Amino acid sequence: MRKSRLSKISERKSKQNLLITIIGIIAILFLFFRYGIPFLGNIGFFFGQLTSITNDSSVNNENDVHVASPGLDPISRATSQSEITIKGTASPGLTVELYLNGFKEEESIVNDEGNFEFLVTLTEGENIIKARSVSDTKESDFSQSQTVVYKKTSPEISIDSPADGSEIKGENPITVKGQTDPDVSVTVNGFKAIINPDNTYSYSLLLREGSNEIKVVAEDLAGNSTEKTISVAYSQ
Repeated sequence: MRKSRLSKISERKSKQNLLITIIGIIAILFLFFRYGIPFLGNIGFFFGQLTSITNDSSVNNENDVHVASPGLDPISRATSQSEITIKGTASPGLTVELYLNGFKEEESIVNDEGNFEFLVTLTEGENIIKARSVSDTKESDFSQSQTVVYKKTSPEISIDSPADGSEIKGENPITVKGQTDPDVSVTVNGFKAIINPDNTYSYSLLLREGSNEIKVVAEDLAGNSTEKTISVAYSQ
């Protein structure tokens, strides 16, 4: 009888413990689903935002990198050649775009030494050349522009005095003078003449007794030249 009572007490305690355990599990599950999942979600969201900010920062840092303008080597102010070579320097691996008179002409990849080169066909007259560097996402400001004049015609030159074949007596030296084009240099028998604002020239030439050849050469900035020769006779 006593043993049976103890068994009942033990069985009742076991049921109580089981009930407490079940209630505890239910409470833990409730707390987990009520607070645990949102908390874990918030943690995941936080780390997601942190990763996004880090990635955005990396992109922004990349976009903030300044692309330097290329440098163009000096070129002649004028040329008689229809094609000229344009050289310069820029950051290795970048693309350099070359512009002629406001229009994109060519592009070239900068080599490992930081150099690039273009062969440019000019138009007659003034040619304005500039360039810029381009990366995958950014482009630089334009370089300082350079201007070259392509001129293929020779300058005009006249010898107005003295007249060809004239005989000069007593006067020595004489003044050789005439007319030419703007931006032209003139030599008389190899000596540089004076160019006046109205594009006339003059040179004081010492004659020798007898026949004298007078050679006048006009040369423009592009290297085009025109030559004229006359002869005069001198006697005292």
